[in-house]
Amino acid sequence: MPSNRPIVPSDNVRTNFLGDSSSATPASGSGNTESAPGASGGRWGSGDSAASHEAPKKRRAPGAVAAIACIECRKARQKCDGSSPQTCTRCQTRRLECRYEPHTKTRKELLLQEIANLKRDNTRLKTINREVLSDASDLREQHQGLQDLHDWQQIILDILGRNGHDRDIIKKLRAGENTESIARWLCQQQPISSQLHIVPPDERSLLDIVGAFEHHYRREDGLGRDRRSDTMRLRWTEVTASETLLGHLFDLYFTWVHPIHMLFSEIDFKESFRTNDDTYCSPALVNAVCAMACHLVDANDLDDEDVDVDKLAQAFMNQARHEVLPQNYCLLTSVQALAVMYLADLSSGKARSATGYLRASVEFLKATELDGQSPAAREISLWGIQTLNTSSTGITYQKLYAPELPHMARFQHVDIHSDKAVWRFYRTVGDQRVLPVRPSHAIMTACYQAALFRIIHESLNLYCGLRGVVTAEAVLITYRRYLDWEYDLPPILKSVGVEAQPVPHILFLHVQYYVAVVQHLTPLLQSGLFEGPNLQELRRLVIQHAQSGVELLEQYRRLYSTRYLMPLLSFCVVHLGDTLIRYSPEEPPASETVEFSLMLLQQASVGFPICGPLQELFKRTADHCGAKMPANIDEISGALGSYGVDEILDACTRLDYKQPVDQSIRHLDDKIAVEWPSKWQEIVHSPDRPESPRSTRRTLSTSTTSSSGNEQHMRIASLLNT
Repeated sequence: MPSNRPIVPSDNVRTNFLGDSSSATPASGSGNTESAPGASGGRWGSGDSAASHEAPKKRRAPGAVAAIACIECRKARQKCDGSSPQTCTRCQTRRLECRYEPHTKTRKELLLQEIANLKRDNTRLKTINREVLSDASDLREQHQGLQDLHDWQQIILDILGRNGHDRDIIKKLRAGENTESIARWLCQQQPISSQLHIVPPDERSLLDIVGAFEHHYRREDGLGRDRRSDTMRLRWTEVTASETLLGHLFDLYFTWVHPIHMLFSEIDFKESFRTNDDTYCSPALVNAVCAMACHLVDANDLDDEDVDVDKLAQAFMNQARHEVLPQNYCLLTSVQALAVMYLADLSSGKARSATGYLRASVEFLKATELDGQSPAAREISLWGIQTLNTSSTGITYQKLYAPELPHMARFQHVDIHSDKAVWRFYRTVGDQRVLPVRPSHAIMTACYQAALFRIIHESLNLYCGLRGVVTAEAVLITYRRYLDWEYDLPPILKSVGVEAQPVPHILFLHVQYYVAVVQHLTPLLQSGLFEGPNLQELRRLVIQHAQSGVELLEQYRRLYSTRYLMPLLSFCVVHLGDTLIRYSPEEPPASETVEFSLMLLQQASVGFPICGPLQELFKRTADHCGAKMPANIDEISGALGSYGVDEILDACTRLDYKQPVDQSIRHLDDKIAVEWPSKWQEIVHSPDRPESPRSTRRTLSTSTTSSSGNEQHMRIASLLNT
């Protein structure tokens, strides 16, 4: 018997190779299942009948197998033929819930993604929570502030009702005193803060409370400010909350400064100020305007005699400096503020520091951003600052800091003929309600002023040697441009007779023209290259233009007084007077010229300290030229002789105001005098050009004029007439 016996099929079922199954019973009389003796040693017996040897039953495989088995099939370790959302055959047969779970790898990725999403949501919710907490804190503070505001207002009104401090408060506000100090003063008059459980005055600002009181007692100032919030009107400046004072300063600035130095759009500025919009207005610009206007304030016109106008101007100037922030350098309002700050510092006799403001303004002007201002407003600023830069360098004889603007049409976006601005002889509070108005023509004046200073710019570059040798042709072409400029003036600007009652800025436009022509021809007169008739003609032209300019200054003094003479025009006074005492000492007499010039500067020095050093320098020139001093020299010149090097440099940025002709002469062509007659006929008296205007000396006659709203008989006679 072999050692390994074959395993016999089951007693119950035997399967043959064909797959047939049949029932079988054990062999009779035997209980074992072994094969009969003599059977084959293979797995199956090899009996006579094939049916007696059946094969075992095979497991049938499903027709389709899913990639991921359902939960029930996985538990039973069975193949699954279903996929979500279908039910597999096994679960369907057994009526089980067929559920699927993702693969382990996929499930891990989903969990990681879900964790990342939860982290982002958590961060976002934390941020929202912090914002909500911050908003809640702000709301609590606002609520407490409003409650305190109500309590303080009630206290102040109660004090006013019992003790009558309203006049004192208004007096302090007009003096420019800080509103918080006024509130402290009120509480000290009658300590009642313990009656209500509120924050004591030394722990919070009472600016808004006093502002509300001021709003309750204010008078209409003509600015038309929006009254949507009591605190909005305090946004532009911290120096004063008095709308009456601010309105007075604005009226002074837009009467005397703005028409001569138009650095921004007046209409847009006032509208932005009224609506608290920062497109055309900024705290820096407002404070700069107020600082400049303080030089025009007469302390006698204020209700409080204790007001220190100089300290008020310095306070506005300090805040203007504080408000010009680095991140705002390229905003047009900052550029405009710097230009106005130049005028304010120059008026104070601080020309060296003022020059820095002007240079910064010109530099940043090139890089200004498109910050919402209209093309017309931007163009006004562009030409205004460029004109101021040329005027400053030309009148003090400095080298031009920046190149001329591109040759573009002037005021191409500004309609100079539709200007509705009016002008009145404003000096003190109340004048705006009683004085008559007349057309200002300020936009038109600014346009032709820009054209004039374009020619002046060309003349400066000519004599600085930037265009090579100065020839007769180059000098006469520029001179012809001056004549054409005067010839092309519209009638409203050309008429400067007494009967026309020209406004100050139109008079100043012509004064600047005469000074420019004198400066253009004077180097030739002192070159030593001209002689005979040519020298006499040059001298006649220089004297003629100087006399015309001085006569217009006299007309201005008679009509308006030179109290409001702008600093750069004070230089015009000394330049014209200097020319007359040098080249025309007999007609008019030099002593009269000296008296007239010193008198104008003395009157202007009330508000413009720069006039003091100019008086001193002009007196030195008169002494050098041998001019006879007037008998009342001490009365009309003030304290002379007290100005040192620093004061002179702060006035002129040089140690003298005179034109440095020795530097200009070096660039003159040696043949300039030889070529002069032929070039004069060719350029100045050319037949194909309009007839050259002859700047004849004006004779100012007696006239009746109106000033300050009252009819005054004013005899306008030239001091220099013979």
